[in-house]
Amino acid sequence: MKRILVVLLALLAVAAVLLLRPVGTRRFPSHPHPATDYAEALRRVAAVEARDGAAIARDCRTLLLTHGARTARAVVLLHGLTNCPEQFRALGDRLYERGANVYIPRLPEHGLADRMTTALARLDARAMCEATDEAVDIGRGLGDSVIVVGLSIGGVMAAWAAQERADVTRAVPIAPLTGLARAPGAFTGPAMNLMLALPNQFIWWDEKEKADLRGPKHVYLRFSTRATAQTVSLGASVEAEARRAPPAARSIVMITVGGDVAVDNPAVARLVQVWRSHGARVTSYEFPAALHLNHDIVDPEQIGGNPALVYPVLLDLIAP
Repeated sequence: MKRILVVLLALLAVAAVLLLRPVGTRRFPSHPHPATDYAEALRRVAAVEARDGAAIARDCRTLLLTHGARTARAVVLLHGLTNCPEQFRALGDRLYERGANVYIPRLPEHGLADRMTTALARLDARAMCEATDEAVDIGRGLGDSVIVVGLSIGGVMAAWAAQERADVTRAVPIAPLTGLARAPGAFTGPAMNLMLALPNQFIWWDEKEKADLRGPKHVYLRFSTRATAQTVSLGASVEAEARRAPPAARSIVMITVGGDVAVDNPAVARLVQVWRSHGARVTSYEFPAALHLNHDIVDPEQIGGNPALVYPVLLDLIAP
């Protein structure tokens, strides 16, 4: 019995260490290598497009909306978890109509035609940062100023760009997954640690509909616990770095969705407060909970979306 108790206590101690270890301890510094001009930006986009092989869905390939020359503004749009560039196509068209060159890259492990793919389990925080650096570098050649916009996982990447890239004129994280609505506050760290420690699990977006999921048909049917944890981990790293140093971006617009069922909005507000404590220019806007919007307020095919209401607000916040 004593041996059993010792083993049990040891297992509990290990579990406690795994669950309660601090989050955001890893640093992910930027490694900028900006395109020097428009022609170089086009060459880099072509290299990115070449990675979109036959396994990538036709609607999910990297998008570039260009006026044929460098413009005053370049807007980089980073899509959400399990989605793809198609999510931002309609909003990107409107930003293009406002005179911007618009770049919408496919994020790592996303956009595969197989909506039941397990590729998403391979996504990690470092790959997110590298993809963000690459997108901002391309944006530097497309416009005199660079605006980085991201939703959900892309929102965390936009927040990372805000913290790390001084050549970002404006960063616009939308509903960034810096904390979990179902494990808010003090529960986020243990939940993240648990998801990182345990084998990856794939969870249906809708347990009842499963493969018959309504809404966009370019979205994966399941999300990965490992990818979710890596995203939240990157968000924690951004906050930890923000406590050490002010954000590098010239301005930040933080957009949240009231009643968001995916994101812990108080965690987002905490990051905003940390940035403001350095005197950073941070504007906050929250869509009222009374609107009953989906976490994904961008994809026009999303159930619970309302582009007619949301897009004018987003456009004025992104590129007034």
